[in-house]
Amino acid sequence: MGVSHEGAGADKVGDDGNDAFFKHAPVEEKPDEVRARRKRAALVSGTLVAALTLAGGVLYFGPRMFGTQDGGGGTVAQVTTSVTQTAPTAPASPPTSPTPVITPTPTPTPTPAEVVPVLGKQDGKSLKGHTRGVQTLSAIRTGDKTWLVTGGQDGRVRVWDLARHKSLATMRGHSEEVYAVACVMMGKTPMAVSGGYDGSVRLWNLKTHKGKVLGWHGDAVYAVALTKVKGRYVAVTGDADGYLKFWDLGKRKATGKMIRAHRKPVNWLSATHVGDRAVAVSASEDETLRVWDMSSRKQYGKTYKGHSKGVYAVAVSKVDGKTVVASGGKDGKIRLWDPKSGKTLGTMSGHKKIVYSLSFGTMSGRTVLLSGGTDGTIRLWDPETRKALGKPVKAHKSGVYAVGIVPVDEGVAIVSAGKDKLVRLWKAEDGATGS
Repeated sequence: MGVSHEGAGADKVGDDGNDAFFKHAPVEEKPDEVRARRKRAALVSGTLVAALTLAGGVLYFGPRMFGTQDGGGGTVAQVTTSVTQTAPTAPASPPTSPTPVITPTPTPTPTPAEVVPVLGKQDGKSLKGHTRGVQTLSAIRTGDKTWLVTGGQDGRVRVWDLARHKSLATMRGHSEEVYAVACVMMGKTPMAVSGGYDGSVRLWNLKTHKGKVLGWHGDAVYAVALTKVKGRYVAVTGDADGYLKFWDLGKRKATGKMIRAHRKPVNWLSATHVGDRAVAVSASEDETLRVWDMSSRKQYGKTYKGHSKGVYAVAVSKVDGKTVVASGGKDGKIRLWDPKSGKTLGTMSGHKKIVYSLSFGTMSGRTVLLSGGTDGTIRLWDPETRKALGKPVKAHKSGVYAVGIVPVDEGVAIVSAGKDKLVRLWKAEDGATGS
């Protein structure tokens, strides 16, 4: 159950681009499994994506859907040692044999250490306000400020000033858990779309803190993503019955017919562009992912199969110039996919429980992937090498439901939210490792 939106390339928040920064997660499985079904695609009891892209368009934690700017890297100077030696002077009288010229063995040039981004310590105090677990988050840049929007099991949508670690507003409307949220700048107005267990889809003005109901699903809404489709902002929402519904945000109403995307709950959505084509990627409890053309509302390409259990998180970004889809799920694995072929490019393992949230971003000049799981940790990965960057951070006492890489001033903020009702920011640091 995730949210996503598209962002400018996965590196910005607030304008249309390539991916979204979205975060939303289900609820952790506890003895009360009946309640667990309600709290997140049937797995967790009670999105940090989840973006800005942005991510594409918005973050928004999403997937914007990928929201971060360069975090600034460091350069290690190369140390070079050279030895110059002169051949011995020939004697006055001709020698009986040639005098050998001594050629020194060159001193090897040390290979400079590679600067890589790693997760640092907590940045400032935890953001407190939700009275139950925080399921989803999304971020948006408005003017010179970055706002974070969160949704919780308390049915509230909250707005935060990240720089000041301050709550700006609490927005009420959903009667039950809020599972998904994604942000977008519509003109000069920051807006957010949310979905919840009550089946409603709501549009919020983040300046006035007022909202309206766009419409309803027949079951709990677990995921939302948004991006531009032929010049218009369109949101897509997914529910517990496996249906997708599309919304024209300009007209403030549903557009087109609902489609049956999966036979089990849609747990997460990410929206982006493949060339000029606007697409949404859905992750489901049925262990698969599928890509949807948001104009025709038909499946685009093949179904992604590889996870052995339900899929709970998905994020999209460009890695080494190529679009890559990342997914995580109940099997504890993170998989990378080629969107053209639908084939797995590789897997990453480390989380001991469910991978509930993923977010791409840029740190130290490279694309990175942030993950959060119900083991309470957040982890940073290099999607090119498919290796961990630094050590995992124990971010929350219980499950992590949402994560995001958010552009802040000249750098980025790492954000996580969890079952413990808290939202936390983490410092991004540079660590040197021998290449």
